[in-house]
Amino acid sequence: MLRRVLAWVAAALIGVAIGIGSAWAALELGRGSFAEHYGAWAHSRAAGSVAAGPYTRAIIARDGLLALSAREALYFTLYEDDQGRPLDESCVYDLRGAPLAARWWSVTLYGRDNFLVANNDNAGSVDASRVGLDTVWSARISPVRGDAPHWLSSRAAGRNFSVTLRVYNPQRDFRPSAEALPQLTTISCAGGA
Repeated sequence: MLRRVLAWVAAALIGVAIGIGSAWAALELGRGSFAEHYGAWAHSRAAGSVAAGPYTRAIIARDGLLALSAREALYFTLYEDDQGRPLDESCVYDLRGAPLAARWWSVTLYGRDNFLVANNDNAGSVDASRVGLDTVWSARISPVRGDAPHWLSSRAAGRNFSVTLRVYNPQRDFRPSAEALPQLTTISCAGGA
């Protein structure tokens, strides 16, 4: 009788360990795997969808994303530079984009914790109202503004920050592709990062 109880307890503990392990793996390692990729940009069709599964919903909840439906907004996120390295505060990046088939768009820089970076630069976002909807644009991502007309401050962002592009009310002919989405180019990195 005691063996049977111990076997049930052991089976339950193993089940709990497997459940916790799979949930951890899905949340920590699955961020990139639940997404489609357009060049370096990651996008999840499930974000904001009633069809989102439990792991997708958990990732979205953990990251603090209030996802609208795909008719209202599409979300694309960069985690790496053009050379496949994690985004790093010690680097200077150029982000260039062409007009997007949408009512409006914005690009926002987030720290590793998926929150706005805590600095006093007031330069956490660039959007269509600043650069124009129908124009080619560029923004500098760096810890110091320099002479860039449009700037996303990475000061105090550390390593592994992200940049999210939100495309609001995309038109029916909007087709995400590596070519259509803004291109990130690494200009320089301090200390050879």
